[in-house]
Amino acid sequence: MHKIFWSLIPTGILLLSSCVNENSPDISVSTPEIELSALSIKNMPYRTQYFEGESFSRAGMQILATFSDQSQLIVPNTQLSLSTTGGLTLDTDKVIASYLSRSIEIPISVLPMSLEKLTVSSLPYTTTYAKGQYFAFNGLKILATSKNGVDFSLNEEDYQLSISGYTSSLADEITLESGTYQVDVSAYDSTTSFAIQIVTGYKIEAEDILFSEPDSETKSYVRVRNQPGTNYLTQPNSFGGIRKIEDETALLASSNSYLGDISLNNVIDFFFYSEQTQMADINFRASSCYLTKGDGWDPIAMGDELISRLFTASFNGDDAVIDQNAYLPGKESTDGQIDMSLWVNWQTVNFSHMQVNKGWNMVSFNVISDYVNYLGYFCSFNFDYLSVNLI
Repeated sequence: MHKIFWSLIPTGILLLSSCVNENSPDISVSTPEIELSALSIKNMPYRTQYFEGESFSRAGMQILATFSDQSQLIVPNTQLSLSTTGGLTLDTDKVIASYLSRSIEIPISVLPMSLEKLTVSSLPYTTTYAKGQYFAFNGLKILATSKNGVDFSLNEEDYQLSISGYTSSLADEITLESGTYQVDVSAYDSTTSFAIQIVTGYKIEAEDILFSEPDSETKSYVRVRNQPGTNYLTQPNSFGGIRKIEDETALLASSNSYLGDISLNNVIDFFFYSEQTQMADINFRASSCYLTKGDGWDPIAMGDELISRLFTASFNGDDAVIDQNAYLPGKESTDGQIDMSLWVNWQTVNFSHMQVNKGWNMVSFNVISDYVNYLGYFCSFNFDYLSVNLI
């Protein structure tokens, strides 16, 4: 027998309490468990035909889950487990998608890989190497176009590299003589190539900024002025855009600071010490910062920049002649989306032959950029490094 008591708590809320006899029967009710009954294909993926080595794409696929209470749910693609996540093989005729306790087969076909072409979509971060160093092709991106017109990026393990006339491993120390070489890229039944240069000389990274007086052991460094006639910057984060590296967000930064936000009237001086007097090619490597679509650090398209409109240059105090037709090429993202790699679309520009003196030498850049992007900002350039290639 239940006895019901009504009481009023101090806050004015009516409280219902129950006193249950210890001999009362258990009247709790169990809820039937809802289980997944079946999976079905609501929409097939956009692609069901692949070439060997390509990866299955979930795009467009919709899998419908039906439960024991007849409720239904379109399973988010991220919650589906697939039987294959790597390159497809010729004997693959289905991909199994699993969710909870059920699975379903997605029929596909795989053809022998045959390419229409290979393309170098992005060159390595550097294409100039010195004797005694090691090859590094970081930043190299290879785009493959299949016979059915589908473009896809190749992973490093999908293609092979070789240098004409040089059969040793590309990981070996560089023993090639100075000169220009062709790097051949092969994948499946196609090939493409790009050029690299082997040099003897000096390479000064734009990140190697010196904020104090050079010592006798320093062989190369960079110093920056906000404008001509002013003192060199003495510490990171000074006005003029020299930034301290606290993490890996500054792409390609190789030292304590990097040349960011190069502005109108900035002066950038590169110093190097030569053991002898001889002729050399003076090159710099940079990319366009002329933003034409996008916003701030979110680029969609960059425009071409004529070198002669970006800066004047001198070598040991003498004016350097800049090719009036040389430019930093712009680039646009292929799908209209933000593409951070547009900031590092590197181009190497040559200042022709100059005499390197025994002792300290200086290459100076005075920024005169008159480019103004659609946001109203002066556009200069992204400096990678300066190289002095002895002849």
